[in-house]
Amino acid sequence: MSPLARTFLALAAVLVTLLAASQAQAAPVIVVDGDRAERREDPLVPDPSTVRLVPPPGKATARIAGRARLSAKGARAVRDALRKALRSKRITRGTYNRYRRDYRRARSVRKRLRGARGDQLGYVIVSLDRIAGRRKLGATRMPALFVQLERNTRYWRSLPYPASGDQVTFRGSELLYQYYPGRGLQLQPLSTFKKANQMHAACLGTLDAPCRPAGLRKLLDEMIGMAVQRSRRFIAWEYMFDFGGGAPPWMSGMAQATAIQALGRAAQLLGDPNYNVVAGRALGAFEAAPPTGVQTRGFRGGTHYLQYSFAPRLYIFNAFLQSLIGLYDYSKLTGDTRALALYNRAEPEAEHEIPYSDVGDWSRYNYRGSEASHDYHELMREFLQSMCNRRLGATYCDYAARYQGYQVDPPELVYTGPQAATKNRYMRVRFDVSKLSAVQLDIYKGNKLAMTRIATFRRGRGSFLFRPRSTGFFTVRLAAKELRTGLGKKDRTTGEFEVSAP
Repeated sequence: MSPLARTFLALAAVLVTLLAASQAQAAPVIVVDGDRAERREDPLVPDPSTVRLVPPPGKATARIAGRARLSAKGARAVRDALRKALRSKRITRGTYNRYRRDYRRARSVRKRLRGARGDQLGYVIVSLDRIAGRRKLGATRMPALFVQLERNTRYWRSLPYPASGDQVTFRGSELLYQYYPGRGLQLQPLSTFKKANQMHAACLGTLDAPCRPAGLRKLLDEMIGMAVQRSRRFIAWEYMFDFGGGAPPWMSGMAQATAIQALGRAAQLLGDPNYNVVAGRALGAFEAAPPTGVQTRGFRGGTHYLQYSFAPRLYIFNAFLQSLIGLYDYSKLTGDTRALALYNRAEPEAEHEIPYSDVGDWSRYNYRGSEASHDYHELMREFLQSMCNRRLGATYCDYAARYQGYQVDPPELVYTGPQAATKNRYMRVRFDVSKLSAVQLDIYKGNKLAMTRIATFRRGRGSFLFRPRSTGFFTVRLAAKELRTGLGKKDRTTGEFEVSAP
């Protein structure tokens, strides 16, 4: 693609982004109201494909439903943690009684449930037991865990069974939970803070959705109540389930940066500087090494911010970019020099890493990893374009345009030979193709079809084996249809070769 074409695509992408900002695309969400649940479309809920968790390579999250067994030991660990928090006056007597009541009810309901419903609730209970058994059930971790326990107890008794990845919210709350098979409903910090950003955009008029400032305030106040004092230096919003080899509680740099970004935007919109105070308390996650924090050494030698605190060598390109965007936006909104320093410390590493995400006709999800899905390729392009729109470097503009081209350009197909062959001897009909494509070969002698084949080829050189049965001139017709984007873009080319006698 020429530099002029890339520049045009970059400008087009900006226009597309601006146009899309005014057209909210609603995402499905299950709304629970008492003993009823209804699936709705909500323009403020983020697309579930953009918050889907992908396990580290070789760490596929196994289905563990049915293995969670309630035990007296687990119950004692929870009871001891609650008593310790009460004695130290970290929780009130009323809170202590409520948590004990919710825990007992959950175990009682679990005993009456059968099959998959019992497995989901059982996992949530046992996960809480294990956290308590490892002496990690501190007072600041209790709100998120016990609210999640109550939500699952209510849901799995009789409400409609969700599909994997479904997002769920409860009447009177703005928080988003997500269904992970075998793990029940889990609080989704990234999805919830993305919802906050959507609510902010609606109030600015850049998203065609109702402006709900009271709802935004409620969402953030709820999430502040769920923040965990992960270390003496910072708070975090954690994930409370086993995933990809990581045991709970773990955190995500992408979710943390999105939280900081959302809090800074809301502080400005709602005129409440307290949200900036909370955001400032969350910055330390980017100064701490894993597994406590998310700052690590990148594969190009600089500072990299992790998606998963339990995976210090998993370099996920889109997550790193979103972490940088969140820190940058917060620093510009508030003038916070600490956030800007964290951005400046890691941005050069991102600029050096981005070329390694390019496979020539698509993007990788992570360094030395597999190619991204369609959704994650688009998410990567969007983050690159966001960096470009903020004028944070030409590299981001170049790759945003390049990845846009990979989505819309047709394949390029070139016949490379042979020019001559020998009768009754096998030969290879060779070609180059620019994108992953289904390639069809038709060989004619005059008007007679001598061979037809179709196969899938990756970018680069390809060939078909052919054995000519007669001498003379043969015509080659090649056609390619790209397979990644669903647009079905095509290219064709022709060639010829002469077959002589042995």
